[in-house]
Amino acid sequence: MKSIFFDNFLIFLVLLNPVSKIVILSSLGIIEDFNELKKISLKSTATAMLILFIFSFAGTFILKKVFKIEIYSLQIVGGVVLFLIGLRALQKGEFFEIEKREKVSDIAVVPIASPMIAGPATITASISQSAIFGSFITILSIFCALMINFVIMLFAGKINLILKRLNLLGPLIRITGLFIASIGINMTLTGIKTFLK
Repeated sequence: MKSIFFDNFLIFLVLLNPVSKIVILSSLGIIEDFNELKKISLKSTATAMLILFIFSFAGTFILKKVFKIEIYSLQIVGGVVLFLIGLRALQKGEFFEIEKREKVSDIAVVPIASPMIAGPATITASISQSAIFGSFITILSIFCALMINFVIMLFAGKINLILKRLNLLGPLIRITGLFIASIGINMTLTGIKTFLK
């Protein structure tokens, strides 16, 4: 039980990719204002949590009954999207290209809550992991991963300064990109295997 939870937790933590939030929040120039950073962190985490919990509980029903999509199709597409995000990080040293916005609410919901936290890969994982391991383990894993992501977002300014001082931000983005691309390939192969069965 502990091993299943830990494995799921690690998958969601890598998919949530807290490092990307440090990069994005730094590029938007809001990390100096702790109150604004707190608002964005809270709103984006709450929004993403709601999205992922809904898909964990009712994702299979939504896919099969509403959209007539099999889980393996979502795994294949989600894996490809994840691979491309990881590949971009490896090649360019960035996960997303985002325009600066004026409203805090705009940044918190789009692009941070979705697609950066609750994106195609995390939604696919929440549905497929729930189908395999059950909703309880999946939701607990998502919650714990989101809490770590929230804390990292909250202290993005301080973490960014430390990483820049040690020249670790660039390498860390590329290492995370490698893991994300690998998870993407694994997810795609799982979907193909399920389809072939």
